[in-house]
Amino acid sequence: MGYTEYLTARETLGLIGQPVITYIFVISLFLGIFSIIYLIKRDNKYFEYLLKCLYVSTGLYLVGFLILAWFHLQIYNTVLIEYPAQMRQMIPVESSRFAIPLWIESEKLYFWAMCASVFVLTVKRQKDIMSFLGVILSIFSVIVYFWSNPFKNPLPIVHSEITQYFAALLRSDMTIFQVAGTLYGRITYYYNSTYMWTHPPMLFIAYASLIITFAACVFMLLKNDRVYDEIAYKYSKIGYLLLTTGMLIGYPWAIEAWKDSAWWWDPKISGSIMMWVLYSAYLHSRIYVSKDKMWKTTAYLGIICFASLIFTYLLTYIVPGIHSVVQP
Repeated sequence: MGYTEYLTARETLGLIGQPVITYIFVISLFLGIFSIIYLIKRDNKYFEYLLKCLYVSTGLYLVGFLILAWFHLQIYNTVLIEYPAQMRQMIPVESSRFAIPLWIESEKLYFWAMCASVFVLTVKRQKDIMSFLGVILSIFSVIVYFWSNPFKNPLPIVHSEITQYFAALLRSDMTIFQVAGTLYGRITYYYNSTYMWTHPPMLFIAYASLIITFAACVFMLLKNDRVYDEIAYKYSKIGYLLLTTGMLIGYPWAIEAWKDSAWWWDPKISGSIMMWVLYSAYLHSRIYVSKDKMWKTTAYLGIICFASLIFTYLLTYIVPGIHSVVQP
């Protein structure tokens, strides 16, 4: 087992996974079309069509996720990091393999879209909200397909690290110490970290739940119906609990992994705290939701909260920092 087996698994992932995400893309386009037609015509026939599309696309997302899980398992089984003899006594055995979570690099947006699809299925009794969310999911799937396709170039950063390691191993020169040392840090404090397996998925599941809150707040303004406030509140509680827990889990991870850096000034962390404060304000505002003018204020605040969520996510791509893909 080694680099050749890993490359074979990577190629197989593309061959199997690319058709799956293509079907997701096509069906999601129909989902968006039927959702828009239903919102305009209010014909239950089109709602049934969009519901079928939603079930199929969600099922395909889950199938794709299982394929990605298989690929991650192949990485774990085929790629074994053999550290130089001088390093082996200080390195635990578990740091020799990549136990990579399924929500990093191009896979994280896929994971978010999959979770959002599952959450949308839980509100099928509310046709207006579900149709509106169908449009959002359709846009989401287009973004995943063109800009965050996990099957087109699987885990490019991981692939680069593995390739660099095997290249250094073949050269048998002193660069192996630097490459192996870097990999040890990445494996220990990032890929195989317990925090990596708990902190990000909690946040992405929270984001998926809070999409429902956003949609319900929009219809609170449009229809002024108490039922939409109840839906918004229900899903905001789920999202807020996961968001808070995920952020708290991230704190000890930051101390362990970035103890020598001023990680608390990271733009993504600052943005996350700001988002959390806004959602705290939204939940507290509901204490006065029965008072005059607070109904619309609460709805507007819920929409602003979601805008802050999107902004916080985009910080990874537009502002340099510890969490960022943008180099300072």
